[in-house]
Amino acid sequence: MDYARGKLMLASFLTLVASGIGFATRTAAGGPWEREFNLGGSQFGAILGAGFLGFGLMIFFGGILVEKFGYKRLLMLAFGLHLISAVMLFGANPLFDGWRESDPATASDKVFNVLFWSAFLFSICQGLYEAVINPLIAQLYPENKTHYLNILHAGWPAGMIIGGLFAAGFIGENAWFVELPWQWALSSFALVVIAYGVMVIPEKFPETVGESSSNFAAVFACFASIPFLVLIVLHALIGYMELGVDSWMTKLMENLLPNSILILVYTSALMFVLRFFAGPIVHKVNPIGLLLGSSIIACLGLLWLGSPIQSVFMIFVAATFYSFGKAFLWPTMLGVAGERYPQSGSVAMGALGAAGMLCVGQIAGPRIGTQQGFAMSENLQQTAPETFERYASPDPISAWGYDYRPLDAAKLNAANGTELIDGKPESTEAISEAELIPQAEKPALVDNAGTDFKAVQDSYLYGGRRALTLTSYVPAAMAVGFLGLLIYFRTQGGYKVIHLENGREKEVDEDDHDPDSIPAPTEY
Repeated sequence: MDYARGKLMLASFLTLVASGIGFATRTAAGGPWEREFNLGGSQFGAILGAGFLGFGLMIFFGGILVEKFGYKRLLMLAFGLHLISAVMLFGANPLFDGWRESDPATASDKVFNVLFWSAFLFSICQGLYEAVINPLIAQLYPENKTHYLNILHAGWPAGMIIGGLFAAGFIGENAWFVELPWQWALSSFALVVIAYGVMVIPEKFPETVGESSSNFAAVFACFASIPFLVLIVLHALIGYMELGVDSWMTKLMENLLPNSILILVYTSALMFVLRFFAGPIVHKVNPIGLLLGSSIIACLGLLWLGSPIQSVFMIFVAATFYSFGKAFLWPTMLGVAGERYPQSGSVAMGALGAAGMLCVGQIAGPRIGTQQGFAMSENLQQTAPETFERYASPDPISAWGYDYRPLDAAKLNAANGTELIDGKPESTEAISEAELIPQAEKPALVDNAGTDFKAVQDSYLYGGRRALTLTSYVPAAMAVGFLGLLIYFRTQGGYKVIHLENGREKEVDEDDHDPDSIPAPTEY
């Protein structure tokens, strides 16, 4: 049967654009939610975390569902759920107003639940998209899976660019142009969802491996392969590095750039462009070689970003180098899963995606934040002990192997958010106006702001750099793993692509592989 693979490719691309827009705009919603619903930082963090958790779980289980029920049914399910997620955003304000009239004490907690489950539902859709589109594109483009999966995943940075610029221009009190109601801004992804839905509804989709096979259990054969289990671990590390750093990049660069969201927009733009050129590179060095080289470059890029760079220009140069390292990792890994384990279809790709996303949500995000907080407190205690005593919380915490007294969040935000002129604070209003700083402590903080603010900002910058340096160990470990896989494939006669012909696997040498010799679906 012939399929309009160009149209299906574009629709799949748009699902990632929608996901990227939703992710980028949601990260900018903390200010409006704090003002309108009195939500705290921990609640905002929980809402962001809901996105990673649902995403990671549904990528894996969605892969099994795709094999059982097919591509189109799952894609249309995600289409409907995504729109429901947007509708829930519009219900938050009227529901909050009603709850505040009837029970003011619980209104904030109740609206938090609405926003939390909207984000979780959004993340479920993201997981379903990934579970569908990765094996779909690999099946539609058997002649060059890795190249087209890289093009497909350019949709994510494209969405991040659009969402990031939209957030900077229209979300929050400091919007570049005009502040839009947050509901309209955050639900803007629905326009892209509707566009891909209109494209998909009339189209026919190919059968999945599970649908066309008489032995459904065969799709789980990948888990009996030791190299595949290694790939799962390596993909978890890729998720830690790529999405973990992306989640913290804006925050870690806060005192280095006039508007730190631009660094995320810039690196996303580079990823968008680079992923279109993966195909020629793969044909030169093969996928495992590309993954090895990318890991080394990413490691060096993070070390560079973690060094004491002063100029904005050099920060962007280092970010450029790092982007060259991370751009190809995620989609190329999916390409390897598609090329080496075609019998496992979406299950193999779903397992990799789940490992990456769960590692981000449960390990990378909180661990990178803890590393930054520990290094910041330790540096401030060593360089300005009196300032540390004024700004540190009285109770120590223990997390991820680090024991330390963190800086009080309200005091840190006041000092960190104030512009310095020749090393002195422009004003001390941030302390005076901070409601969460005890009144009894404010006079001492105001009197010492001339020295404290710079010391706190310098330590915050040190903490961010230290976190990036420590994260560089992750791609270093990845490089060791990919080198081991490269040696393994050499001992097996080289990396070979496996194709399914009449339900049976057939190996093709990568070096002798002729893409034109593989029959592909008709494109129109």
